[in-house]
Amino acid sequence: MIDIKGVYHDVDPKWNIGKSRGCDTIVFVTEGKLYYWIDDHKLEVQKGEVLHIPFCLDRAWKSHPDNAHQKYTAVFSRTSNENDLPFAKPTKITRMKLRNAAYYEQRFAFLFIQWLGKRPYYEQMSQFILFELLTLIAQELAERKSSPAKEQIARKIQGYILQNFTKNLTIEELSELAGYSPNYVTVVFKEVIGSTPIQYLHQTRINTAVNLLENTEMTIGEMAEYLGYCDQAYFNRTFKKWMGVAPTKIRL
Repeated sequence: MIDIKGVYHDVDPKWNIGKSRGCDTIVFVTEGKLYYWIDDHKLEVQKGEVLHIPFCLDRAWKSHPDNAHQKYTAVFSRTSNENDLPFAKPTKITRMKLRNAAYYEQRFAFLFIQWLGKRPYYEQMSQFILFELLTLIAQELAERKSSPAKEQIARKIQGYILQNFTKNLTIEELSELAGYSPNYVTVVFKEVIGSTPIQYLHQTRINTAVNLLENTEMTIGEMAEYLGYCDQAYFNRTFKKWMGVAPTKIRL
């Protein structure tokens, strides 16, 4: 089991954290880049990368001088001496660029909301979500044996979605782009990315919605229209499905 000590969402932080150890740390960078020093070894961690630092290693971080960053961080300890994490060795860092970064960001945002809101059973819910985040890393590490051809198909579709997620995309349009049947495209994309193309489209939209709610004055209706939803009610239902709360609960 794991005991969460804190969950944080840093948006262009102006501070640095000095050297510390004693707890496991999981970091997911959603924008920009920053520097980490782990046992005096310098790493530049960038958007889309996740970093796990075991409790036994010294760590410190500093903002990049030319590139502002945003990141989610969870700090936790293990309640037993066993290596009960679903991946890696207890003395080795894990760093990787996630395939399904949109879903990972959505789940980390939900973890942050649970921890900050302290709703009933938030501690149990937070433990489950954090373990899911750790297991997703393990799953990606185990599945990174897809053929280059499948990887190329999935990445092509993923890039197209990221560039056009505010438009009314369909699986037929995406399959035509890839040159394969809708069923094949769906299976390949899920194998490589971890979700179907349409699920990934919604994940990307909802992650963008969270950032807009936190950092802009756009109304919910304006946001729904911008993100390609047919009406505000449908947007609200989709948002609650992915985040567990209504958009109005994010903007307090």
